[in-house]
Amino acid sequence: MSCFAGKNGKLIPGWFWKVFICFPLGLMAWWFLRWFFLPSYKRTSSVEIETPRSFPVRTPIQKDDFQVLKGVGPKTTEALYQAGIFSFEQLALMDSEKLSQLMRGHNLPAGAVKSWQEQAAQFAQENR
Repeated sequence: MSCFAGKNGKLIPGWFWKVFICFPLGLMAWWFLRWFFLPSYKRTSSVEIETPRSFPVRTPIQKDDFQVLKGVGPKTTEALYQAGIFSFEQLALMDSEKLSQLMRGHNLPAGAVKSWQEQAAQFAQENR
């Protein structure tokens, strides 16, 4: 007999096998079988990653031609389209200070911004 033997002469008692070996193995087997027989859509991760939108403004069906405004050329029109301004109404309602900063950012003259907005408001009113 060994000096580590229990009452029945076994080195490791039966309760130790049940608590620390059989129960964890049974728990892992139950979890694996439960997972294995789940439908595939429940097995996959439910985390959804939203992709950032590059342009928050929906483009209208038709872009207004800003070149009809006095002092607006093709470069200015393209800069406005890139900034997400597509209609006379959007141009008229935009803050004139932000519009000036936008023009300066594209190296375009920003002196007649208020005049453009007034003309755009008139065109928007006529097109309604």
